Amino acid sequence: MKIRAETFDIVGLFTFAYIGVLSLRALITGETFSRLTLFILLFIGIAGLIIDGTIVYMTYLRKHGDR
Repeated sequence: MKIRAETFDIVGLFTFAYIGVLSLRALITGETFSRLTLFILLFIGIAGLIIDGTIVYMTYLRKHGDR
């Protein structure tokens, strides 16, 4: 079985979702991270979700006739 690069985008999708949820929870509850760090993590999480989500959608979810 050959592993394509797009396979890792599925893992990245979950990783960026975790980073986003972690930073949002810390921002809401006031946990011990600096606000700048939390906003950077939140930005990375959202940007990664958008990028990896688009790649996963285009590779695995979109019907072949839609191209």
